[in-house]
Amino acid sequence: MKTINRTLISLVTVVAAGFTFSACSDFLETEPASQISESEYYSSEEEMMKGLYALMDEVQIRLMEVWSYSSLLSDESETGGGIGEGSYKTKWDNFSYDANSCFGAWGYGSWWNEWDYGLYNGVIAANKLIDHLSNSDLNENFVHELDAEAKFYRALFYDYLWMGYEEIPLITKSMLPDDMYNVHKGTRQEVYDFMLSDLDDAVTQYLPERSATPQGRVCRDAAKLLRTKIILFHRDEAKYQTALNDMKEIINSGRYSLLPNYQDLWWKKGEWGKESIYEVAFAGKNTGEGNGICRSVGGRNLIDPRSAEQGGLCEGYGQNTMPSTIYNMFEPGDSRREGTVIVWADEAKKVDQLIADGKLNAGSRFNVSDQQENYEGLGHYKYQPRKESASDINPLYNYAASYRFYRYADVLLLATELQVRVNGKVDSDGQKWFDQIRDRAFQNANHRIDLGRLTKQQALDTIFKERGYEFIDEMQRWFDILRFDKGTEILGKKGWTEKFRYFPIDQSEIDRSNGNLTQNPGWTK
Repeated sequence: MKTINRTLISLVTVVAAGFTFSACSDFLETEPASQISESEYYSSEEEMMKGLYALMDEVQIRLMEVWSYSSLLSDESETGGGIGEGSYKTKWDNFSYDANSCFGAWGYGSWWNEWDYGLYNGVIAANKLIDHLSNSDLNENFVHELDAEAKFYRALFYDYLWMGYEEIPLITKSMLPDDMYNVHKGTRQEVYDFMLSDLDDAVTQYLPERSATPQGRVCRDAAKLLRTKIILFHRDEAKYQTALNDMKEIINSGRYSLLPNYQDLWWKKGEWGKESIYEVAFAGKNTGEGNGICRSVGGRNLIDPRSAEQGGLCEGYGQNTMPSTIYNMFEPGDSRREGTVIVWADEAKKVDQLIADGKLNAGSRFNVSDQQENYEGLGHYKYQPRKESASDINPLYNYAASYRFYRYADVLLLATELQVRVNGKVDSDGQKWFDQIRDRAFQNANHRIDLGRLTKQQALDTIFKERGYEFIDEMQRWFDILRFDKGTEILGKKGWTEKFRYFPIDQSEIDRSNGNLTQNPGWTK
């Protein structure tokens, strides 16, 4: 099936134009000496690296946008913002959107975003770099390494497009605007196969091991983890054993371990540690490059007299409100509750205690606004902005808190799950992997669950619950609900039906394509 999306045509034109550098002139020149063509620009390792940095910038922006919407779709947050401010987002919170209102309402693009072209920005940037590398005569090792990293990012962008939409335009190379009239709309199997080709061992062998990977870059284990997640979401049983072998190799390598204290993960001391497999870095330092999730979830109009050393917090917009259902779902004694949910009243008590101890001035006061939608006195612990990560100038846009995209706890739980899916039960190794997660959470071995006593379905249900405790606010919950088929059970009261497993292609996109882009099957019934 051939389709065309005019939004994507515009994107290709804009991206291509972005690589023309010109100086001001009083005269029109047909070939200005100050211009560099795109083909000429990608001629050195330094210029190729700038292409990679442009791609990484798309990761910082686009995938953080997915966080907000997927969080609202799941049960881990509700529509927030000031009173009435976030009301337009309730359509994701209560599944009231349709093809005319999902994305693209502002007249731009869609694909997981309301205001621009969304995740396809990342696909286009990856394709551009990959194509230039393929035609390069630069050092072979350099080309292989950069190509593998760019393909990881391309697969990552396509993964979220593929999990979000039943069928999507499959753009596999850089294109001129006219070529976009023949963009192929890939089936789920075609997109799946393409992602796995980008993550094939023949490609990922050129990615470094974690110990040799600069902060913010991609290691080989991250590619294995992404591939495993894609295989599980597609329910490709024939590849479950391969995925399990990958997870076991990472576990047995000794390259990673869990941090002893769960809460430490979310502070500066938890960045780039032994549990980290891949993190998205943000520079801060008044560069305007800050973690947008911090800005989104931070306490609204928050005032905290504590210093960075005292654990001082910063403000945000409170756009995703933490519901009490998440606080209440944790078992007594589970330290992940305090490492996931902030009780604002408890923060005020901490400030009062510092005043009583003479460590803060009398009259100091902790305050956070309750004038926001669905406010229950709770906040998001993991990406609540903190003074230790804030710039002095314009901190809202400079929160230098890295996003923990993949961490070792995920490997342990995925390996346990794959054992159950392959063998119907876990062996002693699988039980040990699962025990590590529970032991860290409760700080003792008294809350272990014997998976061997459970049926296959009971074990999978238990693992799903554990993933909820472990990964709330880590852009996992919505996708876990989908792949474990928990939509009706968990979200039925919010309005979920099977129709909402995937987004509709926004009608504005179809209109811009003059009907060449067609609606997906799940939304034509």
